[in-house]
Amino acid sequence: MFCVSSVDQPPRPLCNNVLPSSSNYAQPQQQAIMGFNSEMIKDIMRLVVAVLYAGNMTFTETNRGETCILDENEASLAVASLLGVSYEKLAASLTSRVLFLKEGNITKELNAKQAYKATEALIKSIYGANFDYIVKIINLSIVNDDGPNKDARAPRRGKPEASAYIGVLDIFGFETFEVNTFEQLCINYTNETLQQHFNKHVFKMEQQEYEREGILWKFISFPDNQDVLDLIDMKRVGILAVLDEQCVVEWGSDDKFAQQLYTRCGPHDRFEASPQQKPYRKFSVEHYAGLVEYSTEEWVEKNKDQLPAASVELLMSSTFGHVGKLQVCVLLMFIYEICVLAF
Repeated sequence: MFCVSSVDQPPRPLCNNVLPSSSNYAQPQQQAIMGFNSEMIKDIMRLVVAVLYAGNMTFTETNRGETCILDENEASLAVASLLGVSYEKLAASLTSRVLFLKEGNITKELNAKQAYKATEALIKSIYGANFDYIVKIINLSIVNDDGPNKDARAPRRGKPEASAYIGVLDIFGFETFEVNTFEQLCINYTNETLQQHFNKHVFKMEQQEYEREGILWKFISFPDNQDVLDLIDMKRVGILAVLDEQCVVEWGSDDKFAQQLYTRCGPHDRFEASPQQKPYRKFSVEHYAGLVEYSTEEWVEKNKDQLPAASVELLMSSTFGHVGKLQVCVLLMFIYEICVLAF
């Protein structure tokens, strides 16, 4: 989670006891070239500060720990002000959840742990939408044209020409620890996908091209990890599909998820669950890099990490203009997550 370590202390050195100099930041001329004016920069940074303060918000348990309240302190008041909403609306969106039932809508009070989860979801959504906005503006500014600023935002007619764009590829390292959970599976799944992409383009497609051109060569064998990807992401029977099913039903739990895994993924050659692992809801996957044991603790809750409807309504009520620009991104993320869980 993001957080402000101390609002009273000066910035800490980043490395080698050297504070970042002004040369590390984009100058006004560079900002203008990328399509940002001073007001846009202020709006973007205002949301970044809101995200940092949100990490410092705290909750106090009430009703013997079954419910909670958002503490009215510097952090929560700052978040409300920076997001352009009232403290009361912010508190209500993080300490309660609306359940949509056929009989009508029911408001359910959250405990402190659930409220912190709702806060994390709000933080991720705001930060993600803000980041997407930055990338979108930069992409619009570097379209191949007569100049970086000439009609950068004008739509093209006819067949679009090849254009430059900015993208981010964060190559994760393969992870295996003493205790591996949902995060490690996601990271290792990413590695498996990148490995398959590498195999496809360097080995499969290249050798197919040799065959079409009649080039004589000695076939190069390589390990194909497609079966690992199928184990993880195949519809209905993959690990992620089984997990999504548990997130849809009200009675879904880590224990039921583990039992479904043993039943539906057990026959797969890359899946292992020994008698010693099952009582602890654990299983192992034979990745291309080696065998990794996973614990299913909190998988269902982590996979439900979506923006609650109350938080969507909170952002829609904001008086901060920049939040309005990001609402489309946030709402699309919310709708996408609902659709994934529903189907």
